[in-house]
Amino acid sequence: MKIFYLSILVFLFSLYSLVAQPSEFEHTIAAVEKDHFHGWPANNGVWVWGNEILVGFTQVEYAKADGHNIKENAPFSSLLTRSKDGGKTWTMFDPENFVDDGGTKSKLQEPVNFKHENFAMRILGSTYHGNKDPEGAFYYSYDKGNTWNGPFCLGDIHKHKRFEARILTPRTDYIVLSENECLIFITSRIDGTGLSDDISVIKTNDGGLTFEIISPWVVPCEDPYRNAMPNTVQISENEFVMVARRRNISDRNQCWIDAYKSTDGGYTWRFLSKVGDTGEHNGNPAALVKLDDGRLCAIYGNRTTLQILGRYSNDHGETWEPEFVIRDDFIRTETGRMRDLGYPRIVQTAEGNLVAIYYWATSEHPQQHIAASIWKP
Repeated sequence: MKIFYLSILVFLFSLYSLVAQPSEFEHTIAAVEKDHFHGWPANNGVWVWGNEILVGFTQVEYAKADGHNIKENAPFSSLLTRSKDGGKTWTMFDPENFVDDGGTKSKLQEPVNFKHENFAMRILGSTYHGNKDPEGAFYYSYDKGNTWNGPFCLGDIHKHKRFEARILTPRTDYIVLSENECLIFITSRIDGTGLSDDISVIKTNDGGLTFEIISPWVVPCEDPYRNAMPNTVQISENEFVMVARRRNISDRNQCWIDAYKSTDGGYTWRFLSKVGDTGEHNGNPAALVKLDDGRLCAIYGNRTTLQILGRYSNDHGETWEPEFVIRDDFIRTETGRMRDLGYPRIVQTAEGNLVAIYYWATSEHPQQHIAASIWKP
């Protein structure tokens, strides 16, 4: 009898797992250009207005290499690609006065309106692919990324004692709270080291004129593993959930994603759960979105299995449903040691679809390009 009931439980769990899997994915190309490598959307940011999506990426001349498939000493370009139909078709472009264009950084003179209907902000720091500002900076746009203002200082936050002997390494992760208030989730690294990144939270109350540090440590300072590249969503007025890239500093093949939660406006954080493994070869960051129905969806690349994977949570990240495969047709030759893939961002459109954007390579397009996957959650 026990065996019978156990069999029923296994069957029900298997059925539940199948139901939890999205039934159909549509894959599109968001940016591709012959003899060029395209990568790292998670380093650049994503924005959505209804069914219009804007995502940043990095482009460099392509060359087969043991590491990243890029030409040695070739310059990096920070570009954008836009879809106006929910991710089905895309147009890539290079806006003027943007990252890598050599603009002179200055202090912001007038407050930013974070609630502007066409607002976008791009955060940058140092140590990664065309981003070379160890003090951190930001650009902002009031026209959905067609034109940009900046670069501007992150106030004097780099002078804070927390960042003494450190450089700032933030990607674009922020949450607008009001016209004048915004949280920015940043990382910093001990200067001269490679993997000592950890996460802090800074806040502006005056439209970006000044910033204060409200959470010096999201992951406790005694934690021995790298924590970097956060992606954060707002659950309620004072509740936030973050996913973070983790790695054993001494073992580049032990990499995973953890989730953390704040219930006091971002001032303190607690560990929630492990989201998933991201494989060997230095792993991958995760992307997180809060769905219209209240669930969370986290996605990430796995460099061992050569897949883009996802998981849903029905309890704001405390637990996660079975992992599902978004894509697994990555080319298995000429990929280089790094197995260049992933670094996703994700949005939900006004139509209710989820759109994941990441970098990828297939037998049809063996040079890395920016791809998108669309599905009903």
